[in-house]
Formats: sequence, C-alpha cells, structure tokens
Amino acid sequence: MIDPTAALTTAIENSTKVANTPIFSTVIDRLLGFKVSEWKAQGDVIKKHITDGYEEAKQKGLGLQYVSAFREHTNLINISAKAAEYINSEKQNDIAFDNDVFWGLIEHSKDISNDDMQNLIAKIIAGEYNIPGTYSMSTLQTIKMLGKDELKLLEMVASLIVNSKQIPQNVFTLPESIKEIMNELTIDFGSLQLLQSLGLVLPNDMKKTMENPEKQPIQVSYFDRNIIFIPENDSSVRIEMPSFYGLSPVGSQIVKHLNPGINDKYFDWLKANYKIPNYKVTE
Repeated sequence: MIDPTAALTTAIENSTKVANTPIFSTVIDRLLGFKVSEWKAQGDVIKKHITDGYEEAKQKGLGLQYVSAFREHTNLINISAKAAEYINSEKQNDIAFDNDVFWGLIEHSKDISNDDMQNLIAKIIAGEYNIPGTYSMSTLQTIKMLGKDELKLLEMVASLIVNSKQIPQNVFTLPESIKEIMNELTIDFGSLQLLQSLGLVLPNDMKKTMENPEKQPIQVSYFDRNIIFIPENDSSVRIEMPSFYGLSPVGSQIVKHLNPGINDKYFDWLKANYKIPNYKVTE
C-alpha cells in the first residue's frame, strides 16, 4: 500500500505559499472545498485525521481508494506552491473564463504526483498567468500525454540540440563515430519517433539554405559554445546547412523549462562531423 504521509506533510508545509498567493488561494479553496490557509495552522490535526483515516481504510482493504480520494488535494496544493515561486507578484491578472490552457492545467495538476512533472506544470501555469496566451491548447494536450519517462527522454535528446532547436539528422543514422555517445545517452531512432509521436519534434527532417554574398563566417551554437565556419572557395556565397530535425513549437516551449546538459564528447563530435559544404571549421 502507498503511505500518504510524506506527500501530506509536504502539502501542509506548502499550504502557506498557496495561501499567500491570491490567485491560487482563491482557486484552491474553491476546488477543494476548504480554506487552504487553515492547513498550516491545523497541520497536526489534519495529518492525524487523514493518517488515522488511511489506517482505518487500509484495514478494510480500501487503502488505495482512500489515497485516490485525497491525492488530488496534495498534488494541487504542491503544484500551486511551486507555481507561486514564478508568479509575477506585481501583476494581478484576472484569468479569463475561456482561458482553457490555464484552467486545464489546474485541473490536470490533480493527477500529477511526480516531482519533475510537477515542476514543469508549475512553470507553465505561472507563465500563462503572468502573460496570458503564452501557451496554446497544443501545449496542454501534449502535457497531458507526457510522463516522467518521456520528459526525461526529451531532456536527454535536448542535449543534442544546436542552434536552439535543431537536432542534426545524421545523429540518428547512427554513424560509428557517434554510437558510443548515443549509447551513453540511451537514445536511438526509436527515441526520435516517440518524441515525434508526442508532437515534440517535427515529423520530417528539414534543410535550410541561405545566401552569403559577402562570405561572412558562420556561427553554429551548442548551448553557450560556438563553432565558427569560414568560407573555403568561391562557392561559399551559398550556405547549405546540414539536414536536421526541428523541435516543434510545443517542444521548444517545454525544453526551455528543462535542464539538458552539455555533452563534451558530442561537442567534439560536432566539430569533426557537422559539415557545411564549402566551409571549414576554424581552429
């Protein structure tokens, strides 16, 4: 059986943050049917009441049903407390009745207990409150399809992104030169397909061409690191960037809230294998 005590203790501690954020205290009080501001003051009483109730339900074989009945309370309070940290306290926005993204995320919060997913949803809720219209219904629907494993996979794949939202296509052809890196990241072509099915990565590989009549150096960014390419010959007036898979708009929104890390081996691989015809990497 699941022990609810840890989640309950966290929710009681977080209740003060929620109560001190007007938008959330109003919403949470309405959704839960009690004043969240009273939880901290009556924390010991509430904890004993819920814990005793859980033990009684468990003895009757109803422990999981009991957990299901109150987990929505703790999830909603804990996510709201996280979101409160990102709320712009100088703004007092009235969330529109038809802002389905905001209200949909609040409702979805009841079902999310994983800490990483809670952090993501909290940041998006706060972002939508601070600037209504920042996120779309596509964001909401994608969030509903994501679990902790898919979120972790996206974060791992995001460590391969160049130029903010491009993943070189030949990464997923798995040339021998990158197999070790991909194995360490536990990423393969199936990983790409899964993220595409979730709408986080665009379905087809793309190409980008540009004109460079003055033959200026080209910069390719990998996080805060850069690779500089310089022209080699007269054909350098036209730039044909390597094929890539692009993050979708929703994918880009979500990646901004994750913490993909720089992979030194991958950066070295890019310097040796990311090719722009008629350009060479400067040393």
